Amino acid sequence: RWSAVVPLAGGGDVSRAGSLKNVNLWCFHGGKDVLVSVEESRRMVEAVKSAGGNPHYTELPEMGHDISEAVYGNDALVEWMLAPQTKPTDLGPLTVKPVAAINVPFVPAVEMPEAVGFRLGNDALAALAYAIPQKIPKNLLAGSLADMYDSTNVQGRQFSIQFSGISYSGSVQRVLVKGLGRDRLSVQIGIRDVALIIGGTYVTGASHAAQAGPISIIIGQRYPVWLNLEVTPSIVDRKIRLKSIGASFQIPDDNWYVTSPAGVSTQGFGMTEGAVSSGLTNGLYGSKGRIENEVRAIAPGLVKQLEEFLIVPNTETTLSGFWPLPITQPRLKIYPEHIATDENGVTLVIGLTAGSLNPFVPSAPLKQIAPLGISLTNMASDKAFHLSIAPQILEPLTQMVVETDLTKLDLLDIPEPLFAKLADRSNLQVLIPDLKRYGDSLQVRSTLRIVNPLQIGSTSLPASEGGVKPFELKVPGLKIRVAIKTDANQSQWQPCVDFDLNVSEMISVSLRKPTHDLRRIHRNRLTASTIHGTAHFVEGYPTKDQTIHAAAYTEQFLASWQAYNAGEMVSETDVPDLIFGGAKLRLDAIDWNAPALDVSFHLAHIKLTNLSPENFAYETKAPTGDWGETLTLKPGDSHEFELPYPLTYRHGGSSGSEFYTLPVGSHSEFRVPLTGGSPKLFAAKKP
Repeated sequence: RWSAVVPLAGGGDVSRAGSLKNVNLWCFHGGKDVLVSVEESRRMVEAVKSAGGNPHYTELPEMGHDISEAVYGNDALVEWMLAPQTKPTDLGPLTVKPVAAINVPFVPAVEMPEAVGFRLGNDALAALAYAIPQKIPKNLLAGSLADMYDSTNVQGRQFSIQFSGISYSGSVQRVLVKGLGRDRLSVQIGIRDVALIIGGTYVTGASHAAQAGPISIIIGQRYPVWLNLEVTPSIVDRKIRLKSIGASFQIPDDNWYVTSPAGVSTQGFGMTEGAVSSGLTNGLYGSKGRIENEVRAIAPGLVKQLEEFLIVPNTETTLSGFWPLPITQPRLKIYPEHIATDENGVTLVIGLTAGSLNPFVPSAPLKQIAPLGISLTNMASDKAFHLSIAPQILEPLTQMVVETDLTKLDLLDIPEPLFAKLADRSNLQVLIPDLKRYGDSLQVRSTLRIVNPLQIGSTSLPASEGGVKPFELKVPGLKIRVAIKTDANQSQWQPCVDFDLNVSEMISVSLRKPTHDLRRIHRNRLTASTIHGTAHFVEGYPTKDQTIHAAAYTEQFLASWQAYNAGEMVSETDVPDLIFGGAKLRLDAIDWNAPALDVSFHLAHIKLTNLSPENFAYETKAPTGDWGETLTLKPGDSHEFELPYPLTYRHGGSSGSEFYTLPVGSHSEFRVPLTGGSPKLFAAKKP
């Protein structure tokens, strides 16, 4: 009946694999799937092979549970489905034109204040600011200024001067941001090649006049000139705003010049083109302070344009990677609530708004829960980047799911064979003796759903060495409903018995640093799951025997639950660096201290290690700096550089000079090549 079958992240009853031996199968599974273990597909594929089938199997090692786009959006799969008797080719890039997304409105459903905190310490701000020049619009330093007026006295004659049609343009080469103190944030903008163009100049006297063509004032042609701003951040209408409270700008005498005007015309005896040209040029050189004031005048406009690059924007997001349920996760929008600065950086507390899971039906009033407890006072105050999140957000979010009844799942659809026993007729007739009277004609169906939201709480257990204080994950309301049909002609399932279960687990989290550039979060279930259960007949069911063996049922459910989670008693997840342009922040520590789970990132270091038997002398320089002093690295030692930008390295040895750019966060080793010869610099070997 089936031409081809393509299971994704699947599994099955290996005892029935023989029924698939003549079916064309191409099975897929993500190697990092934490919802359905990759072993489920592996076992089923091997069982089909053992039964005489020839299934194809592709494992996507770096992907999780949701692999549908990578598989179904691929021409290689489409081609095989059209000719499934052939051997499939490898999946290539996505080539199928995606279907246009439905415009799903965001309807606010639940508001969770004080849910998340960001600490942008000065080191993190340096990394973020280093990326700003790569992201700001090219016309950030472009605009026009109002006409400038001046007057002068030459040889007893009074002249009025009007500089008209003034425009400016330039480029931003560097941006530095750091906290200065309470309500004070420093923003330094390094500008280069600023051209202040005066379109026309008009000189007017009693009986003399002159007009001059364009004059250019060029600033920062040799090195950046710094426009220094001080701002106060605040929250206005749930948006972050920066108020300019001061600006300074000084032009170094050796880093600017004024061009002669392009053409001069004069009227009146004694007025010469040379004298006018020289007078205007010298006058502008003498007006450096006024030119500096004109540059400072553009500061408020620059601050407004820079707002969106300094703090996390208010955009839609999800809990991707943290959502614990196998159903669609709520869409979230963030809104800033509180902001503060100090001498080490900026602290921001934000709230979350969750969108309705079904935005196409009439919406209920916006539900506002009590603040979750992330505050300016309990956030870190160092120079690193911290993300503090209240895990309690899971409770209102999963409550949304419970209220929409999206958690229903047939026990036969859970990829663990032991759960099937809880839906088996003969087993249930033992656990619910009343069902024996229906004999072998009885049909049963067991459906699980979550009826109470998930909860996360503290425990009295101590933290392990290098780990985080353990926390407790509670699933306080699982309901399994057993429904029956007593004959083949019955159209509706008759609800029979409800089993009410509560599950609790102790979980610890720790950070692993196996190499210079690799960070892993290690999760461990400290104890076996604990489950408590009760049972009762559903109202309206006509029972003759009131006996229900709830304890035995709970024990079987516990065995099924533990078998399902057996492969996840210990798990690890690689955490990539946070990248801002060329700068990187690397996970440094995690800590659980109610009400917050705090994750901190530090600037990723550039590391050099000497694995050779001789001293290693080298020099470095920053992208905009000069070569520094010679550094010497002894055999077996390492140097580390905590910088938001790459370093240029050079080393002069007997075999010639080496020049390299060392990326942020990289690890390099000075060692003898495998082929022998003088030591050279290589990328560090991976374990």
